[in-house]
Amino acid sequence: MLMLDKLKKYYSPLKKNRLVDDTGGSKEYKRIENLIWSQTELKTGKEIKIKKIPKDNKVKLFRVFVSTNRTEYIATNDISQDSTNDVKKICSIRVLG
Repeated sequence: MLMLDKLKKYYSPLKKNRLVDDTGGSKEYKRIENLIWSQTELKTGKEIKIKKIPKDNKVKLFRVFVSTNRTEYIATNDISQDSTNDVKKICSIRVLG
């Protein structure tokens, strides 16, 4: 992922067992699937720190519902991104392309 960070913007799926921190360091890392999402965060994403990635490399994480029984977690270095719907569109282009 660090190599990807040298590229301008990236959108990358993360596995649900990836360890992340969404508390700014006040709590231990936890699996992505165990994060608690507010209604606002479901729409606009949340800033996280990924374990074993340098602390300066924060990303924005989006929880994208692909179907009723499938959820994808998408990380981007585009911190200004604030729309889960836009992320879903961008990633559908990635899959088709």
